[in-house]
Amino acid sequence: MRSIVKGKLFTSKGILDGSILIEDGRITRVARDIQEQVDRVLDYRKKGHIVLPGLVDMHVHMRDFELSYKEDFYTGTGAAAMGGFTVVADMPNTKPKVNKLAVLRERERVAKSKALVDYGLYYGVPDREDDIVDGIEALAIGFKVFMQHEFYTDKRELTEKVLEFASWKKMLVVAHAENPKFFVKTQMGTAGTPEAEASAIKDITGLASSYGFQPHVTHLSSAAGAREFLKWKKQARITADTCPYYLLLSDDDARLQGAIAKVHPPLKSSADAEFLLKKLKDGGIDAISSDHAPHSLEEKANLESALPGFPGLETTLPILLTMVNKGLLGIEDIARACATNPSKNLGLNMIGAIEEGKIGNLTIVDLHRRAKIDPKTFVSKAKYSPFEGREVEGMAVATIVRGQPVMLDGEVVTQGGWGENVKTYG
Repeated sequence: MRSIVKGKLFTSKGILDGSILIEDGRITRVARDIQEQVDRVLDYRKKGHIVLPGLVDMHVHMRDFELSYKEDFYTGTGAAAMGGFTVVADMPNTKPKVNKLAVLRERERVAKSKALVDYGLYYGVPDREDDIVDGIEALAIGFKVFMQHEFYTDKRELTEKVLEFASWKKMLVVAHAENPKFFVKTQMGTAGTPEAEASAIKDITGLASSYGFQPHVTHLSSAAGAREFLKWKKQARITADTCPYYLLLSDDDARLQGAIAKVHPPLKSSADAEFLLKKLKDGGIDAISSDHAPHSLEEKANLESALPGFPGLETTLPILLTMVNKGLLGIEDIARACATNPSKNLGLNMIGAIEEGKIGNLTIVDLHRRAKIDPKTFVSKAKYSPFEGREVEGMAVATIVRGQPVMLDGEVVTQGGWGENVKTYG
């Protein structure tokens, strides 16, 4: 299959008018104007349209397995395609958990049969040392460590075995960094504090120094946590992401919206949000993730017992592009935080840039298309959002995975099963 994509291309040299030739899933030529006989031409030489490297989300929950009533790989990756994401990395806190090699293999089978976009799989801390085995690295892109439940408990020794294995196999370790010693009781239940985040970031950085693994702190939520991360960033090989809601919402929004806005870590103050935005803008914080965490509406009904999290794959890019239109971010910040850096963090050198030889993953955005966030239209099974009713300006109009259009103009156009595990990238 040979295709050409035309438009304003976001490249390392800036935004250039040009064409991209994709052959058998790879970018083989980037030039001003390519005139060749191909199977398909996608022409986005329109006002306000920009062709970005394919967006990558390092932190999603596709659910599936016994939790498929919340989401599955088809609806979850469909939501990703609608939101402009070409790669998603799936967390292992499923039912059953992805912390045994046999379950990881089954996860791969299910994902491959349903996924619309490409995907990575994380492996969780197991219950037995016997489940830390050779073969994990063939399918999993990294490990997820939920420090609250694994490092600060009687599973600490086993967790350290995982960290040692990750170092040996040169695998990423993604940490949900909160120390329960600093949790407090709120009307939404027990919740993490800025001190909880900062303490755990200090601990995971120390562990990385001891064992030699590559650490990544996910969903930074506070100024204190970000400062602790930035203190170590210059000394250690550590990266971090935050989420759009930590940049725009605060604990005041959580009180107003109740269970719908309940998330873990919880929303902090407006001052925390302002600091995180500043550090994202200046490149201190590496990446943006959605932490797409769908639940049923029934599971979000009661304030104290509501499960934390909400869907984010279909709202992340419109929210960020709206921030671009308001002058809070630049399009270069979106490309860096949602494509280039996530690709680097995951060790995926074949994506993250529009260059010859790279895989043909592209996200085309219309900077000025306007809409109102309406969860009823989500492809995700989770039809709610703390951003419901918000006016947005800018969204994805095409999502291209390995040269194949998966979403065009708000419609999924590919069958489930097109997506591949990023471990096949080589």
